[in-house]
Amino acid sequence: MEENRYNPEGSALRNHQLRLLRLLIEFDRLCEDNGIRWWLDSGSLLGAVRHGGFIPWDDDLDVCILSEDYPKIRRILSEKAEAPFAFYAPFRTKGYTRLWPRFVDESSKIVRRDPASGKPMEDVLWMDVLIVRPLGKTAKKLVEPLYGRCMRRICGMIDDGPAKKVLAYILCPFAILAAGIAALTGRLLHRNHLMHNFGLPFMSVRKPQDIFPLQKIEFEGRLFPAPADPDKYLTRIFGDYMTLPPEKDRVNHEIIFPE
Repeated sequence: MEENRYNPEGSALRNHQLRLLRLLIEFDRLCEDNGIRWWLDSGSLLGAVRHGGFIPWDDDLDVCILSEDYPKIRRILSEKAEAPFAFYAPFRTKGYTRLWPRFVDESSKIVRRDPASGKPMEDVLWMDVLIVRPLGKTAKKLVEPLYGRCMRRICGMIDDGPAKKVLAYILCPFAILAAGIAALTGRLLHRNHLMHNFGLPFMSVRKPQDIFPLQKIEFEGRLFPAPADPDKYLTRIFGDYMTLPPEKDRVNHEIIFPE
């Protein structure tokens, strides 16, 4: 495929993708051994369907879990992941500043561009574990700005001065209350309407009937869990997902690769 010019064998990006694949294999093994539900999500599922693996220019991995399964996943992966692998949980893992979990390989270092400062910084290799819960779209749109801004400052993801951090702590109880009400309303009224957990500003919707029962899909020559209907799932997120984006939009994330 002509798009593979982005990640030819031996390139820095392709080597990074293969390291991510090893991370995904270990995550899958732990989940399989302990009865944990998860599935490929977003760009990773798109890559599996459209390219049979990574999107050629992509540099990350996204998997998805249900909010009801998160306590079990956090406990089991925190206890059973053996070094160099580890599970990073928001507000529980020292020094971790994201509002969603990550499964990481602490022995594999990368350089990324800090989204706040734009400066290069060293980090560990990670894959994002994104949580979805029943939510109404209007409630998510109303609550997310307050919750996200407060929590990003409190956890250290954003550092824009002490005054705004103090304000975040003052507003935090209201943000938590609003998120709790929205989550309760979601469980009561929107069981068929899954959205990313608070702290992630994405507004796409996932439907349980598109996800369950989970099936297996090929990704980089291996089989991993995927939604029951990947076409409907991806169409809800991306629209016409089989059409390649313009070259100017074929961007990766904050990883900095050597020239």
